[in-house]
Amino acid sequence: MPMSSHAMLHAVGFFVSMLGAIAGTVVFARRFAARGERGWVAYCLASAVATPLLIALSIAFMSWSGVIVAFAGAVPFGWVAAMAARLRAEPATGSGF
Repeated sequence: MPMSSHAMLHAVGFFVSMLGAIAGTVVFARRFAARGERGWVAYCLASAVATPLLIALSIAFMSWSGVIVAFAGAVPFGWVAAMAARLRAEPATGSGF
């Protein structure tokens, strides 16, 4: 059965958001590498690798795809929450932003 247009847009939105999240992890990995924060670099890169890996696994194991995709979404959005907490804890730079 072919996908409906709604389902196609949903899938495109998912993949675009995952690509954006993966790009964000790489950007922050570079930031933390420049600061010498190796633990955060490892967490960022692990998130960048785990997300597409889980998406690929969901395609390979269709019977478990719902559960695997849920984890594929939880990894980058858990990373976003950790980054928000981490950045909120940093002292203000005084730039007004």
